[in-house]
Amino acid sequence: MTQTKMRNTIDETYKKLRNKLKTDEEITESDLLESLKLYEITNKELKKAKNKYRKWTEDEDAYLAYFACCNDAKIQDAADYLERTLYSVENRLEYLRKTGEVSYMRPRWTQKEDKFIREHYSSLSLKDIAKRLNRSYSAIKRRAWVLSVKREAEAR
Repeated sequence: MTQTKMRNTIDETYKKLRNKLKTDEEITESDLLESLKLYEITNKELKKAKNKYRKWTEDEDAYLAYFACCNDAKIQDAADYLERTLYSVENRLEYLRKTGEVSYMRPRWTQKEDKFIREHYSSLSLKDIAKRLNRSYSAIKRRAWVLSVKREAEAR
């Protein structure tokens, strides 16, 4: 079945369902099954359209570089904005880091973060600090070393 025929069939089925159902009492099990099939077909088409391969543009690369350096939002937000999958955005960020096209991809450490690490490094676990600062465990450990901050047991 070609895509146009399939689309027309789906549209007709949808119109029939919309015209047929007026109240909750009129819904039958077969109507629910039909609408579920319709939903699954439509959802598959949307995923195919979203996952269609497109080349990365310079503007998208520039947006990703800015997003990675200056934004506190999640990568999923960038994926939604660029209308790409999370997986493809993560791969592109990794590619940009490896090729050196983007010189600085990690957010810079702020004075606030440094102060938080100095104050709480000995009292909180590294995992807790990492969660609060939205950084990785190893990044916190590395930054504490740079700041010459030690735990109580390490200081002795």
